[in-house]
Amino acid sequence: MKRIICILSFLSFIAAVFASSHFSAQPHQQLITSITPFFSRENPETAFLSTGDDGFLVKWTDDDQGEHYQVTDVGIKLAACSPNGNYVAIYETDGGSINKISVWDWKTLTRKYQKKFSDSITSLSFSKKGTYLIAGTATVDGVIFIRTSNWTVVDKIKQNTSIVNYVDTSESEKTCVMYSPAGTLSYYNLQTGQLKEKFSVIQGLTNTVMFHDNIFLAGVKDNNIYVIHAYKGNTLTAIPAVNPVIISTSNDSELYYLEYDGKNNYTMKMLEKTDGIQISNPRIVKTFRGPRADAAIVQGCKIHDNILLGGKNGALYRTDSEPTSTTYSLEEITENTYAKIYDIAAEESDFYFLTSNAIFKSSHDTGLIDKQASTNGQTKILTYKNNAILWSASTRNPVIYYDFSTQKTTELFKPGNNIQNLKLASLDDKDYLVEIESNSNVNIYDFETKTLKKIYSGTGIQDAVLANNGKLYIGKSAFTNPKSPLICVDIQTMETVPLFIDGNVSFGLSINGNMLYGINLQTANNVTSTFVFSYNISTKQVTNILKFAEEDSEAFTYLNGDNLYTNIGKNKIYCYNLKSKKRFSYNRSASIPLKIIQNGNRVLILNWDGSISWAGVSSALLADWYLTKDDQWYEF
Repeated sequence: MKRIICILSFLSFIAAVFASSHFSAQPHQQLITSITPFFSRENPETAFLSTGDDGFLVKWTDDDQGEHYQVTDVGIKLAACSPNGNYVAIYETDGGSINKISVWDWKTLTRKYQKKFSDSITSLSFSKKGTYLIAGTATVDGVIFIRTSNWTVVDKIKQNTSIVNYVDTSESEKTCVMYSPAGTLSYYNLQTGQLKEKFSVIQGLTNTVMFHDNIFLAGVKDNNIYVIHAYKGNTLTAIPAVNPVIISTSNDSELYYLEYDGKNNYTMKMLEKTDGIQISNPRIVKTFRGPRADAAIVQGCKIHDNILLGGKNGALYRTDSEPTSTTYSLEEITENTYAKIYDIAAEESDFYFLTSNAIFKSSHDTGLIDKQASTNGQTKILTYKNNAILWSASTRNPVIYYDFSTQKTTELFKPGNNIQNLKLASLDDKDYLVEIESNSNVNIYDFETKTLKKIYSGTGIQDAVLANNGKLYIGKSAFTNPKSPLICVDIQTMETVPLFIDGNVSFGLSINGNMLYGINLQTANNVTSTFVFSYNISTKQVTNILKFAEEDSEAFTYLNGDNLYTNIGKNKIYCYNLKSKKRFSYNRSASIPLKIIQNGNRVLILNWDGSISWAGVSSALLADWYLTKDDQWYEF
């Protein structure tokens, strides 16, 4: 077998995103994970930055309009803004193998720096002058310092700090203070790297913050707020508090926090320094009614007198620290005005859009919306003979055929396990559905006989396509038998043959005649890269077409004529012309692209947040559209 490598390397595309943010009052789509100040000494504007499990950064200004931009498709757990207001640092994680710190230039919406970690990140902050980005890690090595002038890791501390969950520096950046949940409060000389002072303090504090000119350290443990004298290490007070959320920052002289009774009653309280080094009893600032249960407030931040609060469901609320004697109802500043588009499909001249309860037909040229059908919560759509096939990923719900002319549904089959993927295929003038269930079975549904036949069973199955030679090509993990990331199975004889290509796993498969295209992860020197490859079924020749120097396990390929599309690298979509060997990238919207389809000269991109982007067969985007709750298009 001959193997040819012809790689167009475009790793530098990360530095040139050419994206735009969106301004709206739309909430986060998932849990709000942090709210932090977004202001600088040079800019007196008061703003907040919120982050969420939806991967969005949102800058909120006084007009309650958020500047939205998605930087990842996994959750953001920590965030910090540089003192000059230029950079936003985030910690993104899937709770497992993905642990990354990245830094984004907010003015250009470009990524300036990224570093991967094998363990979780426990704290993230900029030094007071912005000279360093400081990250705590869940390792014995503890804190690392990253110099922001050239984004390099520097050795600032001469010993291991162990795990810390709070780091701050003095205004001069000559001293650094760290709190460890193991029960230590440590001061380091950043000029020499030596330990200056270390106190044994209460263990296990979370939501930690220093206040009143860094004299006091406060944190939460077991429904109590503890206040520690930061220069002596002794505990000054322990205040019982129900579901407390500390909302003060290190700029505050007093400590403000919320209590929540588990119903819909919230109390804002304040602690302050009294004579000597004493802390006052809690003083009630105000009481209000707010969201409860799955919408309860879990994050908050105070800047001067302004307070922004965030809930489990992604909603945001604004209040202030002015004392009030009456109980009032907290008003949400966000408004969920858009209906999420879950999937898109093309028909002869227009496009179909699937929401949680309906199928719509529309096009960029007319802008008209035509409701085709009501649905029952399906999340995926295929077009077949001018009608629709509906199904839901990761469920055992039936696969449905919907006839638009009669408005009737027919159950094609009910999967035995959760559906992972479903694709249309044709062979010898007959139509089929190729179905994958639970990474373990590949089945073929015959429209003519109305039967579902199991073709292959195994482990680590990722994707499958049916070729015109009567064989099923299956992308899988190379760590399962047979030890190959790509195999072919004869659908008549069930003969299984491993194909000898390099890689850990193959997925994102597309096929046209004798040419198979897909995504392949390969590891060399403990570094995993992602490739778009082609495989000639006749000659068995493998060609690596595009390369991304990191792991991207969610990438796809999509074929339309001579154009091969891929979202390798996650940040935007690339088009590679198979004849001319030329490629270009589509400018992305505020949300990460999830899927692309082409119909004639019109290209449609589905974004992660349920919006769509229109383009032609060129790199320029024509428009970003959101579908409103009243079934109208809203254009950015």
